[in-house]
Formats: sequence, structure tokens, C-alpha cells
Amino acid sequence: MCGGGFFRDSIILVSGATGCGKTMLSTGFAAEAAKNEQKALLLAFEESREQLFRNATGWGIDFEQMENDGILKCRYPEAEGLEDHLIIIKNIIRDFKPHRVIVDSLSALERVSTVKGFREFIIALTSFIKHQEVAGLFTSTTGELMGGTSVTEAHISTITDTIILLRYVEMFGEMRRGITALKMRGSMHDKDIREFNIDGKGMHIGKSFSNVTGILSGHPVFTAPEEADRVRDLFK
Repeated sequence: MCGGGFFRDSIILVSGATGCGKTMLSTGFAAEAAKNEQKALLLAFEESREQLFRNATGWGIDFEQMENDGILKCRYPEAEGLEDHLIIIKNIIRDFKPHRVIVDSLSALERVSTVKGFREFIIALTSFIKHQEVAGLFTSTTGELMGGTSVTEAHISTITDTIILLRYVEMFGEMRRGITALKMRGSMHDKDIREFNIDGKGMHIGKSFSNVTGILSGHPVFTAPEEADRVRDLFK
């Protein structure tokens, strides 16, 4: 979906409702670092070490072993201001020299900050990460379960290179999940909204929602196949 992957100095924003799969995506992003003999720094501001490691184990990922091998470093919530967080994060990145940095989630930091302070923190952090040629993955939580944008997304969307949206989709009385690459700078990417599911082995991306519109707004509407083909032809 993302044209083969992300650039080394890219900033990726993953936005979605609570429980939609953001932490799963973050966990997979960290685990892939280990497979490529890279280091990952995970900054978790909403979940404890026990929760993160338990969830990762449920998806077949051994965070504890990664820590013991020196390829994963985690930092957890502490009562500090954004300026202190920024200084500490920069020092960790300089010392640990990770290839990937994950922040889960920015929404937790935004709640304890002013709008101006939060934006300054994001600009400073993303600039530093890019200068270090580190790939950064940030998550943000939308206020609505079925659609809409997060406040965080509106504040930082212009300084991110990639935006991945996760959405719940109600279909025939059943809740499903959808994923789309809304934006990717400098790279071709899949424009479809695809269904995905999560099991004990992680995330599995399937086919696109071919005859459904209004997913991103939270108001999915089903169309007949011939009508959907006619609409697609209009935009070719």
C-alpha cells in the first residue's frame, strides 16, 4: 500500500479511533526494525510497560527479548512538561541511536499542553528526527469512533510525510476495520481503503471496500456495482 516502504527520514502519522489498531501498527513497526537489524525507540504515553509487553506477546512479538538484545528501548509516562520531554527524548536518541522512533500517542501529550506549546514541541521533535535521518511514527486518536479527524492530526498534518488513517466500518450489523494511505510525499501509494483484521499473528490487510462510500466521514453508503463503476469512470 505504501509503495514498498517509507524513507529513512520520513514522519508517519497514524490516526484512528480508540481500539482501531494504532498500537498494533506501532508494535509491528518496532518489530520490523529487529528483523532488519535496526534499533527502535518506543515512547509510550498512554500504556504501562506491562500492558505494552502483554499486547505485543499476544501478537507474537517478544518485546522483552528485544530489550535484552539492545535493539528496543521503551520510555513510559512521567509527570513532566513538554520541554522536559523534548530534552529527554533528544538525549535518548543521541545515546541510543535508533533507526525508528515511535510515539504512542501524541494525543496524550496534547491533553496536558497548550496548543502553541504542543505545536512547538512537534515541530522541534520532527525536525530533530529528520536531521538524525530517523523514521518517526506518531499516533493520534480521533474523537469519534466512526470518522472525523483528530485535533492532533489537524495540527501536524502539514509537517508529516505520510498519513495513515484507520477507521471502523459498519457493514450489515458488523463492525469491521479499514485502512488507507491518505498521503505520501515523494512516493506512489495505494489510494484504496482496504479492510484489515487483527489476530494472534498481527495485522492482515485484505481487499478494498469496492462498493462503499463515505467511510472516512463515518457515514458509509453502499452502492450497486454498476453505479460504483460509473462514478469511478467520472474520475478517471
